[in-house]
Amino acid sequence: MKRPNKFGARKSPCQHGHTHASAKEARRCNDLHLLQLAGVIVGLEVEPVFTFAVEGKPVTHLNGRRAIYTPDFSYVEKGQKVCEDVKGGSATNTEASTLRLAFARAMWPSIDWRTV
Repeated sequence: MKRPNKFGARKSPCQHGHTHASAKEARRCNDLHLLQLAGVIVGLEVEPVFTFAVEGKPVTHLNGRRAIYTPDFSYVEKGQKVCEDVKGGSATNTEASTLRLAFARAMWPSIDWRTV
């Protein structure tokens, strides 16, 4: 038996075949695809990976795994790169996710980082 999500969310599919961590995230994916069809945004990506690096060297955990940040979506809006993380409220906005976002903002300041 699979372990339930610690925040009570259930994996949910969107209308475009992606499986998301929550129904809220799946709804946001559907909305973003509609915005892309309307030409409001372009280049929609689901779960892009950003690898943290210092002086060109990847930051790694003690076990050797690379330190990464994976927002839920990225796209370009009015010429500006945007990355979004869908949160289910204050419970899902953990100290670890806040820290990763702070590092991402510092390393990629030209990106508009949003929490939805």
